[in-house]
Amino acid sequence: MTVLTEDDVLEQLNAQETLPAFMAAANAILLQAIKRFLPSLFVNNDEEIVEYAVKPLLAQSGPLDDLDVALRLIYALGKMDKWLYADITHFSQFHQFLSGQDNAPGFTDELTWDFICNVNAITDNTPMYDALKGMKFADFALYSESRFIGIIKTALALAVTAILKELTP
Repeated sequence: MTVLTEDDVLEQLNAQETLPAFMAAANAILLQAIKRFLPSLFVNNDEEIVEYAVKPLLAQSGPLDDLDVALRLIYALGKMDKWLYADITHFSQFHQFLSGQDNAPGFTDELTWDFICNVNAITDNTPMYDALKGMKFADFALYSESRFIGIIKTALALAVTAILKELTP
């Protein structure tokens, strides 16, 4: 499993043109980070345990290949803060919701704004959140929609990288 750098993550997320594509990429990145984090919870670098017990759990058909299941386990073991659990859950649920939509909302829709307002990694970053609110409620004669989409994508990408930093074993 390759380890993505922060630049790789930002580049992958920024390349996504639509909100569903962005959320799918974010979900895949978060799942990869969870799978990289999980082994540190179980073993003290015992190669035999990793090979015969942990790897099958994390395999594609393994029970911990599901982001929500793996996330609940980490949280239940007390290895994750509540805000982090909530943020990853929000990303996962929003991705699942968007996957089932024929006409998925865009970056500037109210549903997306509601999602953003519930991501702690964004709302706890006061300067970024204030900038988002300023653009959200400003007259678009001052700001173009493409600039607003850009700042939304940046805020979401920075939230993903903040989450990833917390998942470094």
